[in-house]
Amino acid sequence: MSDQGDPLEFGLIANISGSRAHYEQLAQFHWEYYSELAFQRNQIYDRLKSSLRERAMSFEFSKWQRAVKYKYSLEPLSTKGSVSDPGGRFNIGAIDTARYSLFPALYLASDKGTCLAELLGREGAENSLTAEELALTKPDSVAVVSVSGKLESVLDVRELSNLAGFVSLVKDFRLSKSLISKTRKLGLRPLRLVRTTGGLSNELRRPNWRVSPMLFDVPSPSQIFGRIVLDAGVEGILYTSVLTQKSCLALYPQNLQNSSSYIELDDPAPPGGVRARIDATSFVNFV
Repeated sequence: MSDQGDPLEFGLIANISGSRAHYEQLAQFHWEYYSELAFQRNQIYDRLKSSLRERAMSFEFSKWQRAVKYKYSLEPLSTKGSVSDPGGRFNIGAIDTARYSLFPALYLASDKGTCLAELLGREGAENSLTAEELALTKPDSVAVVSVSGKLESVLDVRELSNLAGFVSLVKDFRLSKSLISKTRKLGLRPLRLVRTTGGLSNELRRPNWRVSPMLFDVPSPSQIFGRIVLDAGVEGILYTSVLTQKSCLALYPQNLQNSSSYIELDDPAPPGGVRARIDATSFVNFV
């Protein structure tokens, strides 16, 4: 999706009606853009899933970090917060439930600084502050827990070779002449589809991935990719934080149903029945 900025920020009150009309045109355009590519994906969906499934591998991690807003502090492994609009980088939230099925994900980071930056530091560094330092300036109440686990099936998108099979299937996608014409009429940048593994990696790491779901009610490319990974039965996506360049994991607990995989809190939980482990028998409590 092209990031054209907020279509409502045109400055003059007299232009509000025109801005609204332009926004509606943009929203319709983005829906048509999404629909054209969705149709082509659906034609080869099983092959797309297979291309990802065959590149998945086992992954074991120790003392990674999980941060949640204070209201979720008694359920630190819950994924409920991830389905709030617009969702997360690799999961679709309540954008438009009539059009897109929402699905949750559990987000972890390899260190506490990255964990906090991902939760609180989304605006990026200012005044020479790092993403971690910026996160620490936020007054929000959060809870951070240490988590370890062992997974049977994780897709590591940090390695471009793991994306090659997927890209070989989508690189020949095309857009209609009608949509290309609308691009010009709306004054948008030319649309560029994924043709290389580097191009797909850039889409998955896009800093402003929220633009599409929040402004135009369509999932971002990374959210669409996450849906395919989920449907492939892969348990998670290993990726690099765009804020700190450290490793992160998006986990799909629902895919632990038929595996020996698990994740669990490292430290004793406070009294009161805090659920401390996700595995094949308990995943339903977390989604």
